[in-house]
Amino acid sequence: MKTFITSIIAAIVLTSTVAFSATPKPAKRSNIAAINQTLDRYSDAVTNGQLTNIEQLFSEQFHQRIVQRKKGNSFNKKQLVSFLKNQRNVQQNCKTDYSILEENDGVTIAKIEMKYKEFSRIDYVTISQTDQGYQISQVISTFE
Repeated sequence: MKTFITSIIAAIVLTSTVAFSATPKPAKRSNIAAINQTLDRYSDAVTNGQLTNIEQLFSEQFHQRIVQRKKGNSFNKKQLVSFLKNQRNVQQNCKTDYSILEENDGVTIAKIEMKYKEFSRIDYVTISQTDQGYQISQVISTFE
């Protein structure tokens, strides 16, 4: 009888432990309005040469990789900001649209499509929540 009672108590404890540990924690959601503003600022900088406070848009650890015809080039924050400053107020002849692919716990991955007449450029943008707000930490660019 003692073994039977011990088995029942062990089963109850085990069931309770599994039930409470299996409860999923809700994902921390980011501020979608701030993310959209960050994406709009990046898009305006790249396609319209609008560079107001451009340095604050990118994190200090920012890097960009451009993949084109099996070759790739990498750039850091300083190199990209310098390039963009040389393109100030230059408007690209393209249609731009973006979508958020994944958003969770202070990190967002978005896809920005820039459709030109003969080709498309697709930027996969990683946005991270930092002490300075939402900043872009990585961009991977491809061409179709």
